[in-house]
Amino acid sequence: MIRRTANSKPGRAFVAALAFAATLVAPALADEVKDGEALADRLCGRCHVVSQQVGPAFVDIAKGAHASRDALRDFLRGTHSDVRHPNAMPAPELSEQQIDALAAYIASLHGAQ
Repeated sequence: MIRRTANSKPGRAFVAALAFAATLVAPALADEVKDGEALADRLCGRCHVVSQQVGPAFVDIAKGAHASRDALRDFLRGTHSDVRHPNAMPAPELSEQQIDALAAYIASLHGAQ
């Protein structure tokens, strides 16, 4: 049972705990975004980053309707090339950690110019 004093407000401790937790998560997410950017340059840059690209720029992907981290993770797990679309993006064969990092990086570009 939670006891309240005359000056306490419900949820104050929860809000403080949530704020503290955010300070722990933000640096980890920033590292994941950096890792994702490095992977994007190394593994995907040939088609998505250079000026004469085959695929869309990551900034454009991030602004799309399916640019949530979960949607990006699902996309990166599958193959997109088949008989009807032989030139589509091949299955990247990434680890779950690489998928998470790339999804974090691309999603972080949502507000970019």
